[in-house]
Parts: sequence; structure tokens; C-alpha cells
Amino acid sequence: MPAPDTFWTYFGAVAAYLAVLAVPGGLIGRAAGVRGWALAGLAPLLSYAVTGLAGPWLSTVGLPYNVFTAAACTLLLAGVAWGVRRLCLVRGWITPGAEEPPVAWSTRAQWSVATCVVVATALSIAVVLSARGGTTAVFQRWDTVFHANGIRYIADTGDGSLIGMGKINWYPDGSFYPNGYHLVGALVYQISGTSIPVTLNAITMPVAGIFALSMVALVRQMGGRAVFAGCAALIAAAATTGAYESVSSGLLPYALGIVLTPLTVVALQRFLVRPGVDTGLVFALTADGLLCAHSSALFGGVLFAAPLVLQRWYRALRRLRVDGVPEGRGGLRVIGGDIVRTVPVMVFSVVFAVPQILGAINFTSGAYPYQPWNSDLPVLSALNMLGTFQQVLHKPQLWLTVLLVVGVLSFRTLGRLRWLVVSAIGLSGLFVLVTSYGASPLVISLSRPWWNDRFRLMALAAIPLCLLAGHGMAELQRWTAQWIRSIGWAKARPRVVSRLGIAAAAVVVAVTAVLTGGFYRTANATAVSFLYYNGPEGEVTPPVSPDEIAAMEFLGRMHIPPEEKVLNDRLDGTAWMYALTGVHPVAGHYDGGGPVSPDATYLALHFRDYDLDVRVREAVQRLKVRHVLVGSGLIARGAQIAPGLRDLMGSDFLQLVYRNPGAQIYTIIR
Repeated sequence: MPAPDTFWTYFGAVAAYLAVLAVPGGLIGRAAGVRGWALAGLAPLLSYAVTGLAGPWLSTVGLPYNVFTAAACTLLLAGVAWGVRRLCLVRGWITPGAEEPPVAWSTRAQWSVATCVVVATALSIAVVLSARGGTTAVFQRWDTVFHANGIRYIADTGDGSLIGMGKINWYPDGSFYPNGYHLVGALVYQISGTSIPVTLNAITMPVAGIFALSMVALVRQMGGRAVFAGCAALIAAAATTGAYESVSSGLLPYALGIVLTPLTVVALQRFLVRPGVDTGLVFALTADGLLCAHSSALFGGVLFAAPLVLQRWYRALRRLRVDGVPEGRGGLRVIGGDIVRTVPVMVFSVVFAVPQILGAINFTSGAYPYQPWNSDLPVLSALNMLGTFQQVLHKPQLWLTVLLVVGVLSFRTLGRLRWLVVSAIGLSGLFVLVTSYGASPLVISLSRPWWNDRFRLMALAAIPLCLLAGHGMAELQRWTAQWIRSIGWAKARPRVVSRLGIAAAAVVVAVTAVLTGGFYRTANATAVSFLYYNGPEGEVTPPVSPDEIAAMEFLGRMHIPPEEKVLNDRLDGTAWMYALTGVHPVAGHYDGGGPVSPDATYLALHFRDYDLDVRVREAVQRLKVRHVLVGSGLIARGAQIAPGLRDLMGSDFLQLVYRNPGAQIYTIIR
């Protein structure tokens, strides 16, 4: 593997990513009137929204996507948000304030929660760093090469379209893929000037920290206690099935969508409590941001937040107090008003995301195959995985199970957040259906946004489960404080009583950290290490070997023109060729599904017959192939190198120009 970069190189990549997360979304959110924890939480999602929308629209009008055009789009959208909100304020059409959290946090509480978010982010960074032990390690899972090549393609070409980056493998027309993740990655790559592996690592490291921030923003918006918010942040950084499992499987954009999903509630609640152009704009951009990050994230956000709306409507029908609704208003009127006011927001969101929506429709009706996983595990096994936060690891996270049980049993103290129980039941039920009855046609249809994949649905179900476990941890703090207050010596000391809350919180956090071994840092690092080995270390051979990397680096120094392609095998590590060197491969992804070039398929089967087969020579001419790179590590167990690339040594139409124990480079000499 490449030697790790210097600390400052890597620090620059992480700093660039955090800046790209905070600045565009922060400007837009602030211009739209968002403040406090809501702004901090929504900023990353709004950043993905503006960049994810900018890339395809810039491509549509013929402009390149880069740092400057992305900044221009950000300033334009922020200016529109500020201008429209200012106009509404001057005309008296909106009266801000009602959308703010109903419960105040003290300054001490604010800083305590912020500390928990920082600790969660530090845990996330430590998990990823210790998973492989190097900051430039190449990701080894199936889809990671597609994401790596996509980021490099956007940065090199300025093509921010939804099909452009697919051209590295599905040429000449490309293939649809929501590219918000890659558009942000391209900015980080350009700003930091680092390599693609460093960029991917920098984007991956704070993933659980973003999850923690989203949890805090949700709890704060819904009026939850500061202790609950801080505990939820720590649980988000501890639960393997939250952010880490998706990362370990190489589902990088999906993991991003999961950690941003809780923000659906933040934007939705602000709009429902105080409908207006400004809150509606933020709500619309939130939906678009989820769609740009990963198409399933929008579906997941709807399922996760739906119980909040149902709880609101249930209370309205029973004439109970509803946030943002005057007393005495009928339940049907509340429901009708919510629906009517939401329609124009959704229309606005759809208009902004027309390229994504049309692309998704065309993709689902196209030639790319949909292959369900058809899982059939026992129901009890599925429930056990949910309750113990365990799926890819052998050991359950039993202390999180204890906290989850406490949180569920004390659901009455959730207040405005009681809907979380319904959300947990619904999403867990969907996970059980896919895990235990995945072969059912109905289940396959219902779970298509998640590719009928139980690993993806476990991450979605983990969102409310983590929040309930955080609530359980917060309740332990409450009970501890109440018990100490009941002791006689404490009652006689008012100053002690006033500080019992934070002291009890510190005790609960410390005890949890000890019992969980540092919030399961080692276990989570083991899970994330699958990303760097394509499975458990020692049980698999990583497809991208050091020898192949050395050969690709040599290839990059051969000054191969961009219009040429280098013939390579589809299942070995040479698919990383473009991401690492900028040289275009014939096979730019392990996946051979969909509209792969017939010439590429034919060469994989028959290239060694170059002298005898005129079709081989014609395919070589059409693809402008002048060089061949043969690697060694294969992505699939039991796989073999393509028949057309076997036993090339000694072929009289090739000249060997580079060789090491795991890779060879040939030049076609006639």
C-alpha cells in the first residue's frame, strides 16, 4: 500500500471536507433564518443539497462544475433565500420565533452537548484510523472503486452530470447515479490537492460525528433534554449498526444518507410549527439533499419521520395541544392545513430536483439488472440482531441493549418524541421482513429502494433504536440525580443540588464508557476494517494489492493520452487505475452489469487470440487500446482472471514493459 501522507496533508483533506460541509450549507441556512443547533445540524445536508443540485444543472446549461461555480451557486441560492425572507419579514407575511425549540438549554448544557459531539467525532476518526492503520489505504469493497473513479472524473473533467462519472466503466453513454457524495468529494480533492484514497478516507472519518450532530439537532428541535441529546450523540458513535456497518460494506453514499436522515425531522418540524417561505425552502432543500446523497435516503427519511406527523394529527383529532396550532382548532382542519401547505413545498423540491427524478425513472426502466438478495434468516435471529446492534460482528453490543430496554420502558418521559417508538417498530418490522422473507415478491417490491438488502435496512432501523438507547442512558442520569437528591446530606447543600444533574451525567457517561470499552471503539474498528480488506482480515485477499498499485503508478508515468484505454481485468484491483493515476481503463468497475461495452466483454474473453481473431483487433482499434495491465488480486472468492488475459507472457504481439510479483504491463507492438 502507499505510504501514509504527512500529518499536514491529511489534516488539510479533513479540514477541506469540514469546510465544504459547513460553509455552503451554513450560508444558505443562516440566510433562511436557521440558527443554533438546527443550523449546525442542517448545514452538512444543505451543503450536499446545493452541490448535488448544482452539478447536474451546471452540466445542463453547459458550465463546468468546480470550486468557483459551486461557490457561485451557493451564493446565488443564499442570496435568494435572504431576499425572499427579508421581503416576507418587511411585508409581515411571516413572524419568526414559533419554529424555535420549545425548551431552553442553559449555557452549561450547550457546552456539555457540544463536548459530546466533539467526543463522538473523535471516536469516529479513531475508529477509521485504527481500522487500517494508514491514512492513504485504498478501499477494497465492491462499490468503492466506482466512487473513487467518480470523484476523480468530476474533478478532472468538470462534468457534474448524473451520468458522466459512469462513463469510466459504461462508455460512451455513462450510467445514472445520484452524485451528491461525489460532487462534494471532488471539491475536497481539488481544494486539498491530495490523492483520491486520502480524499475518501477524509470523507469517511467523521461519518459517525455527523450522525451524532444530526441526533443532537433532532432532539434539540423537538424540545428534548440536553442530557438526552448528549447521550444520543455518544450512542451514535458507539452503535456498529448505525454508521459503521454501511461503511464497512463500502456503501459510502448510503452511509452518508443514513447519518443525514434524522435531519428530516428537524426541517419538517420547523415547517409544521411555523409554515412560511423560509421554513418551506429549508424543508424542500432537505428533501433534495437526501435525494442527492442517496435516492433511498429520501424514502428512509419519509418512513422515519412519518410517525411524527401521525402523532401530530392524532393529538389534533383528540383536541390535545399541538405545537404551532391555536387552541380550539379542529383536528380535520389541522390535517388539511398541513397537507395543503406541504404541497407547494414538495412542488418546489421536485422542480429543483428534476434531473435526479427523471434520471431515476429512466434508470429503473432501463437495462441495468435488479437482483434482490432474498434473505431467509429466522425471525428470532433478525430480532436478535436488531436488539443487540449486531450484524457483521460476532459479539453483540449488550450494554446498548440494556440502554435500549431502559429507553423503551421509559417511553412516557419522551414527551414530544414518543413517536420514536412507532418509528422504531415500523423500521424494525421492515428489516425483519427483508431479513426473513426477502424472497417474497411483495417484500422485494416494498424494499426496492434499498435493493432488498438487510444490511441497508439495519442501518435505517438503527436510527430510532440509537435514539431510544440514548433516551435510556439519559433516564439513568435522571434517576441517579434523583437518588442523590433524596439523600439527607444532599438536601442540606443547595449548591450541591444545583450541580447534581451535570455530575450525574458525567458519572453515567463515564460508567458507560468503561462498560463498553470506550464506546465499542475496538469492535467498530474491526467492522470498518472490512472496508480495507473486503471482509474479515485474514479470511480474504484484498483485490487491490501493493504490487498492482506499484504497476498502476508506473502506468501513470508512461504519459498515456486520455483518449486511450488500457486493457485490464474486470475483477482485479486494476479497476482503480483511473482513480489512482488518471489513466482510463477498459474495465473501470468490478460490476459488469448494465450497458457494458460489447468490445470490452469480447476482449475479456478473446484478447489472447489477437493474432487470429479480426474481431479482437477491431475492438482494440475502436477502444484505442495500446497497453495491457494484468493484476493478481481478485474481488470475488474463487474467481479467475478473464480467459482473454491469461498466459499473455511470451505472446509475440506484446512487449513486456514492466513486471513485479503481482502485476505486468504489456505494450501492443503490432
